[in-house]
Amino acid sequence: MPVLLVMMAIERIGPGLTAQTGMIGPMSTLMMGVWILGEPFNMWIIAGTVLVLGGVFWVTRPVGRKP
Repeated sequence: MPVLLVMMAIERIGPGLTAQTGMIGPMSTLMMGVWILGEPFNMWIIAGTVLVLGGVFWVTRPVGRKP
């Protein structure tokens, strides 16, 4: 079911926006782990989060738009 829903999202809103929207899941998991479970939030986690978000934005950026 999750794969079907992702494919439907890609069809409706496009792959770039689907990828950006998909980042809500990991980010909310990270925040709930810190707030609810008391997991550590250190520089390694921040660096990994920035790396992943940077990769998503880099992959979904518009490239070579023709006027």
